Amino acid sequence: MIKAGSSFFYKGKRCIVGAVILIKGLPYMVTASHIFRGEGDNLIVNGMEVAVTSVLKAYDLALIKLPYEHPVKITELGSATELEEAFLVNDIHIVRCRVVNAGASLLYLGFRCLDMPKPGDSGSPILQEGKVIGLLSSIMLDSCMGIAISSKVLRSLGNV
Repeated sequence: MIKAGSSFFYKGKRCIVGAVILIKGLPYMVTASHIFRGEGDNLIVNGMEVAVTSVLKAYDLALIKLPYEHPVKITELGSATELEEAFLVNDIHIVRCRVVNAGASLLYLGFRCLDMPKPGDSGSPILQEGKVIGLLSSIMLDSCMGIAISSKVLRSLGNV
């Protein structure tokens, strides 16, 4: 089953599914676009080859249309609460963080310097109260901060 936090493979490297949303009633996997060259790139998820359908460079998001008959778990989206604990969650590990600031399209995250996201965590879902509030886009190792794309952006995609 394809769900937020599960892995897929691109060019032999493990990558993370950030969310699974419905767009016009069809399931799409969403992750960070900076890991791909562009639209049409092939990847393997659950043993199935699919291609990047669309790249939204302004938001660092890639959309991958999934076959309708393939089992997916649609992601429950939440809203970020500032200055509250959150978790980066994927099938490899969980990393604690705190939402420092929540804007219209970006979340600013503070991590403990000894427990930072790892290479390959791009696109990982950020959760509060069990709901995805954003997808990790980048980290700054020198300040132990991170930036995530807000779930507000994901919600707007589902309304297309």
